Amino acid sequence: MHSPASLLAGFIDESIHTDARLYAVGLVLADPGVAEEVRKLLCAVIPAARSPHWSKEDQQTRAALIREVASLPISARVYGCRFERPKRKEAARARALTWSVQELPSSVRHLILAEREASQDRHDRRVLGGLAGRPAAFEYSHAPFAKEPLLWAADVIVSSTAKALARDDDPTTRELERVLTYVGCEPG
Repeated sequence: MHSPASLLAGFIDESIHTDARLYAVGLVLADPGVAEEVRKLLCAVIPAARSPHWSKEDQQTRAALIREVASLPISARVYGCRFERPKRKEAARARALTWSVQELPSSVRHLILAEREASQDRHDRRVLGGLAGRPAAFEYSHAPFAKEPLLWAADVIVSSTAKALARDDDPTTRELERVLTYVGCEPG
């Protein structure tokens, strides 16, 4: 894991399970300087020349990604929020982002979120702008998923954990227990 005194960044990705009405946000806390190491480790697992993405991988590749992510010098948290109908997904995301920011360590100075549609990114900026305060306690930005390896780690963690949350299974996995420090979910 990382030194508590080091300045960290938070890397945020999502996993949506419409059938279970669950919107999960994964937050990876890491020193941004490890990004190139993460790129090399995770790209070595993928049998194609592209960035890894949970939804595109087979079971064997997913298992290998979990093993590699579990070995990284990171910590991670997952926050799951429920929505009543599909049009309320963004409200669930806003609650999950709020929850994650409320528990953000003071050593985190920057949040990087995976880019989505422009209107969705604007909504994120409104939510995070209000939470950052004045003067801002942290900065935030969106980045293309394919270009930010620590978002790949967030994808692996949130996707594997949210699947268990959606099934009402125990979301803690032995493989990720070293890096996954918190999993919370609103009641269903």
